Amino acid sequence: MATMMERIIELNSVDQLAEYTSSWRELLAITPHASFFQSVEWLAARWRNSGPDETLFVVVTTDGTCPTGFVPLCLKVESTSCGPMRVLRFPVDGWSSFYAPITADPETTLVNALHYLWRSKKNFDLIELITMPAVDAGNRWHSVHADDPASTLEIAGQCCHESTRVAMLDLDGDWERYWESRKEQKNRRRNVERCERRLQELGTVRYERYRPGGDLASDAEPRWDLYDACEAIARASWQDGLVDGNTMHHDHVRPLLRDAHLAAVIAGAADLNLLYLNDRPVAFVYGYHYQGYVDLMRVGFAPDLAKLAPGNALWTRLIQDSFARGDRILDFGPTCLDYKRFWTTRLEPSYQLIQYASSPKPQALRLARWLKSQRSVETDQSNQRSKELASENRRADSLVIAVEG
Repeated sequence: MATMMERIIELNSVDQLAEYTSSWRELLAITPHASFFQSVEWLAARWRNSGPDETLFVVVTTDGTCPTGFVPLCLKVESTSCGPMRVLRFPVDGWSSFYAPITADPETTLVNALHYLWRSKKNFDLIELITMPAVDAGNRWHSVHADDPASTLEIAGQCCHESTRVAMLDLDGDWERYWESRKEQKNRRRNVERCERRLQELGTVRYERYRPGGDLASDAEPRWDLYDACEAIARASWQDGLVDGNTMHHDHVRPLLRDAHLAAVIAGAADLNLLYLNDRPVAFVYGYHYQGYVDLMRVGFAPDLAKLAPGNALWTRLIQDSFARGDRILDFGPTCLDYKRFWTTRLEPSYQLIQYASSPKPQALRLARWLKSQRSVETDQSNQRSKELASENRRADSLVIAVEG
């Protein structure tokens, strides 16, 4: 808990953020479950691309002299079942599987930040932090089985429920042992091997992974040709019809992701993977890496090769290369777990910490959500269902164009 010597500082601009770059990097290096999404570079890119309807700021805890923790937040008006609400969230917008304060002691830092927020004069209706990881005292990660019931966890003195489950691959041992373990799903492994053979029959298959060393290593070429190839594949794929509009090429996120790519290259954290068939890019995986933790943020493949599943050929090469490089963990993200189950070694839950203001509207929302939670609702989040929804949206767009034309 906060001591008499501790005090809170609030940062309200990118310029102020820049003054704390050195302290931020030192604390990130000792933050449990850290990723590039928690870096000062990613936050600066996010801040520069913030919309007019949102306010970003950072709560800084100190020991009276030096920073002990950073808690980035975003205040935005959002639609709810009880009308518009002013919601405080982490500023990651679903890009990162996990997010938490940047500090060696996330829980204490979060408690101090929450106390500050409720005492402050900020006008918000609820705090909704939905990507909290669970790390025990030994810095070990919490895992669950697919058929386990939803779990709860105490964070910052509050009972927090599961928000989602994330597909993870722990890179223990070596590629040979890992690939041997995939025999447990023999039909899927045979399919991966069959698609590989059929792809090889069409010509030369080549894999390229681009991980520049960054500014400090005098290796900060952004290679926009490779990044543009990823965008082109995403634009041609089924992802183009996704309703959330956050695929790499979608207009409202494209500036942020390109800005973040440049920041990641400079920081030595970019991870870009491309598979070529006869020198044509046919599949990509784009992400970031930090201290051996790899966020595999976006994936796509050429739709005309769907029956050959070029994504499988890319995954085998990417995973084998990560073993060789000494990566620790591949984070496949929380969606389409049915498709990812073959590749991953465990599921890790994230947790949601939610606090409501005492005014009538937030309390009405709290009651409405509780009532909804009492009803069992099955949600299909499979890879196939995502493709079906994207296809439906494409058909709807085509009909609109035809009518308008």
